Formats: sequence, structure tokens, C-alpha cells
Amino acid sequence: MNKINRFIESNIDKIILVFLFLNPFLDVLAGLQTHYLNISFSFSSVIRLIFMLLCIYYIFCLDNTVDKNINKKYLLVLFAYFILFSITTILYKDYNALGYEIKNTLNTFYFPVVLIALFDMFIQYKIKISLKQIIMIYFIYVLFVLIPDFFKVGFISYYHSKVGSVGWFISANAVGNILSLLMPFFAYYLINSKEHKIFKCILTIMLLIVLSDMGTKVPMLSLLIVMLFHLIYYLIEWIKNKETKKIVISIIATLVVVVSSIIMVPKTSFYKNIEIHKDFLGINHYYEVLTDYHLIDHFIFSQRLTFLSNTHKNYKESSVLEKISGIGYIEKYGTDSVSTKTIEIDYFEVFYRNGIIGFILFFYMIIKVVKSTLSNIKEKSLINLEFKTCYLLIILLALFSGHILVTPAVSIFVSLTLVMPFFKENFVK
Repeated sequence: MNKINRFIESNIDKIILVFLFLNPFLDVLAGLQTHYLNISFSFSSVIRLIFMLLCIYYIFCLDNTVDKNINKKYLLVLFAYFILFSITTILYKDYNALGYEIKNTLNTFYFPVVLIALFDMFIQYKIKISLKQIIMIYFIYVLFVLIPDFFKVGFISYYHSKVGSVGWFISANAVGNILSLLMPFFAYYLINSKEHKIFKCILTIMLLIVLSDMGTKVPMLSLLIVMLFHLIYYLIEWIKNKETKKIVISIIATLVVVVSSIIMVPKTSFYKNIEIHKDFLGINHYYEVLTDYHLIDHFIFSQRLTFLSNTHKNYKESSVLEKISGIGYIEKYGTDSVSTKTIEIDYFEVFYRNGIIGFILFFYMIIKVVKSTLSNIKEKSLINLEFKTCYLLIILLALFSGHILVTPAVSIFVSLTLVMPFFKENFVK
């Protein structure tokens, strides 16, 4: 046991870095398995489960931070909740549903468990991850969309009507969320990196091609938010320092970007899908969307409000025990109306699926870590702007896109961004 502990402690930084670099490859492997081999067994899920078990082992056996006892108690309470959830599933469904319910609950609670472990690991072992390493991971995702798309061997983003390519990944939502939430750090890289300008231009063009061809709204809207926040940040700085020349140049550059976007955006899969959706709903003008709840639900939320309403109804009809521990991931089990459709709004997903207890357990530790994180990014600086933009994107993506807090492939990067402020000096050297 001592040898295992010494090995983990000596190599924890390498283990974490290798795991982070493995993630895009794991997602591609899952995509290839699903599309070509039709194999239900997921090697990617096993690797991620092993990393989660390593995090649990660390908390119980290696954690030497001030929060170690709190984290141990949290895991014990979480384990007790899993038992309660399992009993509820057996009582109101049966043993056949237990495997599916536990699998999805593990996916959901992957985030808080890994988050608290990473938080303490990075502090205890003073782990450093460079901006360049994060950008390398970022562009592995970009290349796994760009290359298959270029050779016309990628998978389509949508199976009905809409257009777009997601490369060799399974979910356009998941990879789009990763590209979105790490985008502020790519912006920081473009501004501060000493790499050649031509190289940075090539990377930017690659990213823009991928974002425009995926066909999903979220990455493009995230790009708009990132650009807008940077423009505001620099305008404030330049006005404060009375740098008139830079203000004029930025205004001209903004106009060029706007005009270029007006010309180029209609040619993208992103815009084509908006038009397809508009025509499907019979809308003549986009402002009509805001005049009708059904249109808002369908066009902006992709029917997530309908899914939410259906799940809320089932939750209201559930027993007190189910309200406390959650109705699970299979609704109307044993009836002709059985459904495994997710809400795709993470906050409500956690509440209804895992009940009042699960919701409290899920967000308690997250809020605790977030409070510590925010205390490290109070001062005004460009790198702190990137963190704040990233966290705003996470909040918005969890609401409008989903699959960010409850999907391990994405939530691992949410965890990373929440601990990054503790080694941000590594970014600004």
C-alpha cells in the first residue's frame, strides 16, 4: 500500500496531465465504437471510472489538506445517498432498471467528486498545467472535427433535417461545450503567446471552420460573447489611458468583423440550421419567436421546456421517497409511456433525477469550491477576465445546452477551469 501511495504521489501531476490529454481520444474511441462497431461496452467510460476511483482513493488515503475530513464525510454521505437511491429504484421500478439508474447517477456525480479531489490535489502537490498544454488539448478536439470533415468521413451532427459535421465524436453538444468553455483561454493565448502571428492565424482559421461547420448554435454564440467581453475590456482600458489611436483601430476592426460576418455567416452550417428551423416553424421574421411560448421553447430551447414540463409532472406524481431521492433517469417505468428522454437543462436534470438530497449534495461542494475560486480572481486583469468569461459560459451552457455539469467528458474540463486560478501565474509568465 505504501508503494502505491508513493507512486501516486510521485506521479500525480503526470497522471492528471495524461488523463486530460486522453479525453479527446477517449471521446473519438467512443464515437467510432458507436458508429462502426455498435459495441455497447465503452472503454472510455471504464478509463473515466478508474480516474474517479483514483480521486476517491486520494481523498480517503492521501489527502493532507485542511478540507480532508470534510471531503471524507462528503463521500460517505454520498455513498449513503447512492444506497437510498438504489433502494428507491428497486421499490418503485425493479432490479432490471438498477444498472441504468446507477450508471447515470455515477455520470452525474462524477463532477463534484472529481472537482473536490482535483481542488485538493492541485493545492497539496502544487500541480502546474501550462496554457500551452491546455491549448494543445483544445486543438486535438478541433483536429478531430476538422480532419474527418475535410475528408468527408466525419459523423453528422444531426440525424433529422439539419446539417453539420461533428467529426469522429458522438455528440455535437458535448464537443461544442468543450470548445466553448475553453475558448476564453484560447483568446488569452492569441493575445499573449509569443508564437508567430501566422501560426496563430492558422489556429484561428481552423477553429472558425470547425465552429461554423458543426451546425450548433452554442459555440458560435460563445465566440460572440468572448469577442464582446474582450472588446469591452480593452475599450475601457484605452479610454481610461486616453489611447485614441487604439480606440479608432478597434472600432474599424469591429466594423470589418461585422461586415465580414454578414457576408460569411449565411454560408455556414450554423446559419443554415437556423434557417431550416425557422422554415420548419413557419416563421417569417426572427422577432416572431419572442411572441409565442411554443416558439421560444422550440427555437431557443430546442423543446427543453417541454421536456422539463413533462418531467416536472412526473415528479409531482411521484412518492415522497422519490421526491427526496429522485425519480431517476427512467420515467413512467413499466408503462406504455416509459421514457429515458433527458431534460438537457443541467440544474433541473440534477434536481428531478436525484431529488432534494441529491441536488443539495451535488451543489454543496461545487459552491464551496467556487467561493474559493472566485476569491482568487477578484483583481482586474486579462487572465481573470478569461476565468470570469469561462464561468459565465458554464452557467449559460448548463441552462441552454445541458450536458456540461452531468457529462463526465465535459465536466472534467469544468473541474479543471475551477482549479486553474490556483496556478494561473503559470499562464502569465
